Amino acid sequence: MFIIPDTDKKIRAKISSYKSAFNREIRDYGCISDGYGKRYLIFPLLLVLNDMKKAEQHIQWHDSHFPDDMGEPVQMLCRSILTFRIGDINKASYELAETMFSNVYLLPWLLDEKVEPIDMCHLTNFSLLEYCEEVPHRVLESISEQELEWIYSCYHSEAFVKARTRYIEIYTRLKHVSEMDERVKLSDEAEKLLSALKV
Repeated sequence: MFIIPDTDKKIRAKISSYKSAFNREIRDYGCISDGYGKRYLIFPLLLVLNDMKKAEQHIQWHDSHFPDDMGEPVQMLCRSILTFRIGDINKASYELAETMFSNVYLLPWLLDEKVEPIDMCHLTNFSLLEYCEEVPHRVLESISEQELEWIYSCYHSEAFVKARTRYIEIYTRLKHVSEMDERVKLSDEAEKLLSALKV
């Protein structure tokens, strides 16, 4: 689990060190490889820091340098909450849906609902139930009751339930399908489930 520093000053220093590392990569190699995943760690730092100006700047910077990034569940959760705090509710809800699809256990786990492993295809270790334990404690402490109510309302909305149910059906099926054409068809359908939630 990523440990978040215990003071704002240390958090700002950590963010600054990551940004300096990115700038060195750009200077030395012309691009950012970020094999360590620092780009993901900045989002939980910003959530705890609760600096919306820096959050907006980093979201724009992140999207310009990693436009096709698939993301990581904790980073995606923190990003969606930051976007909610900024006030872009529609975008935040879409990002929360992305979070839900990246790990179907994370949102109910966050809401303290009963969560059990599902016998489905899990694409990476990011999507496993035990990955929920990677959410830093300071992130959990930083999420307000209002934000939890928003997450609950989205997660239990008709649109989220319908998309999530079909997503789980698809990936349960994919665990037992070996025929390539059917796998491609199912995977394509799963991708469209998210785009259908875009407002």
